[in-house]
Amino acid sequence: PGPGTRGRKTNTAVTQTDNTRHTILMTAMAMFAKEGVEAVTLRSINAEAGSGNTGAVHYYFRNKDGLVQAIIDFLDENVWKPAVIELNGELKTDPDLWHLLFAGLWPRKRILFDYPWGVDAQTFSFELVTGSSEEYRQSFRKVIQPHNDLLRISLRKLLPNLSEQIFMLRWRFLVIEATVGDWGRTKMQRVVEEPNWCPESERLYVERYVDFATGGFSAPPVH
Repeated sequence: PGPGTRGRKTNTAVTQTDNTRHTILMTAMAMFAKEGVEAVTLRSINAEAGSGNTGAVHYYFRNKDGLVQAIIDFLDENVWKPAVIELNGELKTDPDLWHLLFAGLWPRKRILFDYPWGVDAQTFSFELVTGSSEEYRQSFRKVIQPHNDLLRISLRKLLPNLSEQIFMLRWRFLVIEATVGDWGRTKMQRVVEEPNWCPESERLYVERYVDFATGGFSAPPVH
């Protein structure tokens, strides 16, 4: 190479580096989703990713913590930041309660269909939320919090007559279903109960769930 290229990577080398890193990232997310974060070793990720360099994961991510954080950052850029932008766009239309709930919940569902890695991302996220690592959980929480906060604050403005205690109780019901119950249900539908599971049937479920959630949020408190 001439003096102008000495000391820096060529475009081809940069592309190969980016591709290798992305392959390891996607492989790790799939393996973490299937086997659990704690059960997967860096050596097995290297082998599954087809890397000839046994130290590739260490080179790109340093350690497992760095790899998990890189996946969280990837989901932030591709799922959660766009979700905040979309929700802000919906808020400009002055939505009613039903449409606000749908706009807030649908990004979590659309990931399953819009991306080839969507199912892995959903299961990986569930593993972080329910796993034993508080560090991973808090890191993921920082990513999803801006969207959750925006949705919660926007819902609160539409429901001024509810006490804070009642509102937060109903909000927690919504979040638990969207995070835990919904993960289990969609996983079972994909593999057992619903051979015709598709974007249309999933969207129909979300619409029916939003009907239910709208009624729950709107109901006058009994006590």
